[in-house]
Amino acid sequence: MGNESNRDDRFSRMMFGKQKESVRGNHGSPQFNPSSLDIESIIENISKLRDSSQNLKPLFQKVYPFVQGFLKKK
Repeated sequence: MGNESNRDDRFSRMMFGKQKESVRGNHGSPQFNPSSLDIESIIENISKLRDSSQNLKPLFQKVYPFVQGFLKKK
């Protein structure tokens, strides 16, 4: 299928993203900088996740019997 070593076409970029250049001195591990953390944003996102999970709980309770019935038939 064409030149597979050429990853510069649109499809490859869409599916796999841009290829990162390897960093030799860093051994592939990103540097952690605690001063760059936005604690308020993290807490807000955790709160949103908790609220979303609480809103989805009734849906799971309604769907769960159907899933159980499907698994029992197998």
